[in-house]
Amino acid sequence: MRASPQLCLIFSAIAAVQASRNSKCRHGRPKNVNSEDASSVIPNISTTIELEKTGQAHTVVSTVLTDPTEILSTTAALKEPTKKFCGQPNESEVLFGTPWIVFSMNYNYQSIEGSSCVGYYDYEGSGDNQTIHRSVLWDIDPNVGTNLVKGYNFIGLTQGLETRLSDIKSIPSKYEWTTSKNTDYKGNVVYDFMTCDTKGDSTSSIAQELMLWLNWEGGQVPIGWGEGPIATIDGLFGKDGWKLYQGVNADTGITVTSLLCPEGSQFGNEEGGIFEGDIKDWLVALSKQGVFKSDTYVNVGNAGMEPYYGTVDFDNHLSLRINV
Repeated sequence: MRASPQLCLIFSAIAAVQASRNSKCRHGRPKNVNSEDASSVIPNISTTIELEKTGQAHTVVSTVLTDPTEILSTTAALKEPTKKFCGQPNESEVLFGTPWIVFSMNYNYQSIEGSSCVGYYDYEGSGDNQTIHRSVLWDIDPNVGTNLVKGYNFIGLTQGLETRLSDIKSIPSKYEWTTSKNTDYKGNVVYDFMTCDTKGDSTSSIAQELMLWLNWEGGQVPIGWGEGPIATIDGLFGKDGWKLYQGVNADTGITVTSLLCPEGSQFGNEEGGIFEGDIKDWLVALSKQGVFKSDTYVNVGNAGMEPYYGTVDFDNHLSLRINV
């Protein structure tokens, strides 16, 4: 276990989008997680000015597709992504016309022998049916930092945040991924949210990090695994036997609560998977377990994949938004 008190302060284009969106998107991670194998995604807050001082992130304001009829939605049709982000440590782009930011966060990039990238293709649709097409591309030597999580490749929300859970009508989402692997790999597919009784707080020790594990390969485990599950939740997203784990990230002091679907009944396998549901149902289930109050603020929300090692490509289609 190697603890680092430093947070990887990142963020992008808040000033540019704030006037039109009236909300903020926040993401970040400590440079080193507090244990090998233990998984945690810690969003954080920064500003454009801080980014310019630290030089930790490359941020681009995106253009949008003007003719949805021209959108192609398969990797067969789009052999190469429109743009590729291979953060060292961070690279991102806000997608205007959507509630999202594309983010390649490789906070342990010094331990990556190879590359960990996000490819952006396009988006289509509107409302709850608006979908982003991206790829996650890992080519990571398994012999370097074998059991060290290298980062987080994700799509983050930029709208509907800093809202009380009780005021949110729904968080509809559909997540589809297809896997093409050249080697065995280690990593997971997760949703990661941050809540707190203080609006906008995603950095103090009273904030909560929440992870919903859909699929994992290679033996990855959550923070708190060694202590065993603190609860079992049935009847969530059509499955019984969800296991709830909890522990404190030693780097940040933030409590991480991870809910894992039944290991023998994951959403998908090494070839890919699909999940569809209302993410609010997960948050409400956690509030009923006493993890947080039902009127806590939802300050951060995203969905993505955590890389450890392997040469593998994931073709992803995601819809995710907060309805208030």
